[in-house]
Amino acid sequence: MKIEPSNQLSKVKIYSIITLFLVVVGSAVSFWVANRIKHYTEALEHTEEVLRTTDQLYAIILERETNIRGYILTGEQAFIKNYENSLAKGDKELNHIIFMTSDNSTQQELLKKLGILIKNRVRVFEISISYYKLFNTIDGYVSPGKIANAITSYREIKLLIDQINGEEEGRLMDRNESLINNIQVLPLVIGLISFFSILMGAITLYSIFHYKKTSKISAEKIKDYQDILNEKIELLSKSNNELKQFAYIASHDLQEPLRKITSFSDLLKEQYDEKLDGEGKFYVDRITSSTLRMRLLINDLLEYSRVGQDSPESINPVNLEEVLQSVLEDLEISIQEKNAQIKFKDLPVIQGKETELRQVFQNLISNSLKFSKKDVNPSIAISSSLAPFELIKENSQLDQSISYYLIKFEDNGIGFDQSYGERIFIVFQRLHGKNSFEGTGIGLSIARKIIEKYGGIILAEGFPDQGAIFNVVIPKTSNN
Repeated sequence: MKIEPSNQLSKVKIYSIITLFLVVVGSAVSFWVANRIKHYTEALEHTEEVLRTTDQLYAIILERETNIRGYILTGEQAFIKNYENSLAKGDKELNHIIFMTSDNSTQQELLKKLGILIKNRVRVFEISISYYKLFNTIDGYVSPGKIANAITSYREIKLLIDQINGEEEGRLMDRNESLINNIQVLPLVIGLISFFSILMGAITLYSIFHYKKTSKISAEKIKDYQDILNEKIELLSKSNNELKQFAYIASHDLQEPLRKITSFSDLLKEQYDEKLDGEGKFYVDRITSSTLRMRLLINDLLEYSRVGQDSPESINPVNLEEVLQSVLEDLEISIQEKNAQIKFKDLPVIQGKETELRQVFQNLISNSLKFSKKDVNPSIAISSSLAPFELIKENSQLDQSISYYLIKFEDNGIGFDQSYGERIFIVFQRLHGKNSFEGTGIGLSIARKIIEKYGGIILAEGFPDQGAIFNVVIPKTSNN
């Protein structure tokens, strides 16, 4: 059957309209799902903040009990000062929790009861302090009934905090499940839209085959569209993977057991400290140390996941010498403790975000201070020059059409074997045991992720027992 040119052109127009409609629908659905992911991510962060604040409030209550006990036992005024500070901090944290849970009537009722219990407990403390100041002892004030009431009051406070956490943990699980469901739906939606869009593109190409002139124009447009679509699919896939990792690690699976371990170890130390022998106290201290390290690991992982996300800070000219001076002020205590020497010269001004560049400088300098030799004062030299073309050409990640700065960080520390030059940038990878050097091994990973976001690279050169050089190659003008 012979197809008239006008009919063929009409089909081309229809197919093009359908393709455009699919793109619009796909974009709208993707935007809607992305907003849902953002919503549940923010909700997760909000719930985590409530849980963190309740943990802080509980720690303040324990601290308050400890200071009162210390004052009554020793009469030291420092305990009273710490106690008074804890009152202000406790009120602040309680009000913050009340504000954050204003949409939850159950939590509001529990917090109201908690506030009453805390006030009653504080009233007992105030009476005890007044009695001690008057008689320099509380022997005539303390009775078995009052001790029993104190224990009951403490247990009621602990029970209420557990109920508040339980309510938030239930919300955490529900929101985490909703987040994961939305993340799982997004690739399917994009895949279906992509499939039908590409299918319509193929039909369009077949219809345009009889029109050479129209075919050339349409084929170019479709190719451009497919390239853009593939780029968006790749970006969405990468974003999905990062969101899944974030949701998995930062969710109840890590935080909830950690909170319980912390609570139980605190209770064990609080209630049975006098009964534990030296080895028992050692084990409790090891539990506390391990939970603190786990919390540090979680916080560092969250920090790593946030690198590269959009932030309200705009791109402006940043003077790297001013950035370095600010970092040196922050690290002043560490530098003085190690009697370190920091030398620098000719650092340039580049386009970027000051907070990100501060983080790069701080992580690299902190790394050199951390891995310094035991009996040698650390020496760190920071210099800048134009990156040689040979270096740009050797690294395919760099754009050979633009110029780069090469910023060197050289130290005289313990160094490392060059075979580990890439491993040190991998998240949580360490060349030394945690007992030898503190930290989680994520600082260099964060630095590299920031520099790569700017279109640059970081290369490490190691010289065992002689030192290390970190080469930061960054565009003269950043387009991130």
